[in-house]
Amino acid sequence: MRELVQKAFLSLLGVFLFVVFMKSEHYLNFLFIHFFIEFVIYILIIMFIVWVVKKLNKWMSALRYKLSIGIMASLFIVFFFTYELFTPYFYPEDYLKKVGFEKVEVLRQLTNPELTNKERDRLAKDAVVKEMAASFSMIGHYPNIEFNEQGEVFDFRRRYNQYELIFESKYPELKKFQYTFAKEGMEFKIIGFGEYH
Repeated sequence: MRELVQKAFLSLLGVFLFVVFMKSEHYLNFLFIHFFIEFVIYILIIMFIVWVVKKLNKWMSALRYKLSIGIMASLFIVFFFTYELFTPYFYPEDYLKKVGFEKVEVLRQLTNPELTNKERDRLAKDAVVKEMAASFSMIGHYPNIEFNEQGEVFDFRRRYNQYELIFESKYPELKKFQYTFAKEGMEFKIIGFGEYH
């Protein structure tokens, strides 16, 4: 039993450290100049993770409550993965709708002609995921959102680590728009949108 708990804990810890790296790898984007350099960085990170896991295993072998610590840490890591895979299920529907509506409002402001490019970039980074914000910035074309304040949430759906809001806009004509949100960093952001048919 102890051996099984130890192997499970070490495996979960290795995967956990790699996922944490992948979630924060955007801080290293400036290093990914070439595919070969990116490949070397990933190999080095995997080697570092294996080294950390081995050192932690060696350190834990001297502890008195090694089994209890291993079980608790494994449960924590499983809870972390559950949260990452099913994030919207941990938040109430009203909160997700409120956040979604705020992000759509910010996205709608991007076409305001009085804004400077820096202000548009900042608003885009607040409303959409980093890849979409970078695309808007590089192309210089921001989406023209026809949604207005009189719109209301028509439908709400949770799907694994994302959720969708379908807004119904009644002015000037009846239209429905679908927005998909996912967690980036510590907040939900728009990862896709379009007219709903």
